[in-house]
Amino acid sequence: MEPKRDKWTRSDYNELREYLKSLADEKYKSFSDSLSPGADLSYGVRVPHIRRIAKDIAKGNYSDFLRLNKWEYREEIMLGGLVMSLIKCDYPQTLAYMKEYSQKINGWETCDIVTFKKLKNYLPEFLSDVDWFIYNENPWAQRFGFLHLMSLCLTDEYIDTVLSYVNSVNSDFYYVQMMQAWLIATAAAKCRDKTMAFLADNDLNGFTQNKAIQKMRESFRISDADKEYILRFKKQ
Repeated sequence: MEPKRDKWTRSDYNELREYLKSLADEKYKSFSDSLSPGADLSYGVRVPHIRRIAKDIAKGNYSDFLRLNKWEYREEIMLGGLVMSLIKCDYPQTLAYMKEYSQKINGWETCDIVTFKKLKNYLPEFLSDVDWFIYNENPWAQRFGFLHLMSLCLTDEYIDTVLSYVNSVNSDFYYVQMMQAWLIATAAAKCRDKTMAFLADNDLNGFTQNKAIQKMRESFRISDADKEYILRFKKQ
């Protein structure tokens, strides 16, 4: 039986965990686990189910859920972040939720599934606070910050600021490097000229720069001419 909306309250959090187990798909679990090294605990619940449950919780007693969430299994972590992103609140509370969630992230999946889209209403404020993420000692918080710069700030107004942040971080953490590369490739499709100039002159390490070029060459949003042009920017 499908759970009623607003069902998950303080008294039945354990029931939620049992419900998550009932949605488990062993084949999906094996596949998902193989893509998430270091994040071992999972039920094997597909993302659409997680998103649906998060919407139910966000419309109900989300405070008790967030207080009692064990943050152990990937699905619990994702649920917590999605609920936080869906709660109707002001910018300071949104930023607080983002900071809290960034410390729970344990892999690319728990990072990339959560975007605080309400930030589009507070971009100047967010850009004044994004240093907390971009220069955080926790590389997952860094990736989370770059994710939001990519998702919300690749516009003519903010592209210079975004690329400046990318240029300022020379991480040796693979998942930060890959997010930076993804961001650059996306920026090339949205703000071509500024991104091409950035590729020609930056302080990035060769791995990140070359991964960005690879992603651009794999993209359907980049012209064939530009795919050839950017080869000149590969680093040794």
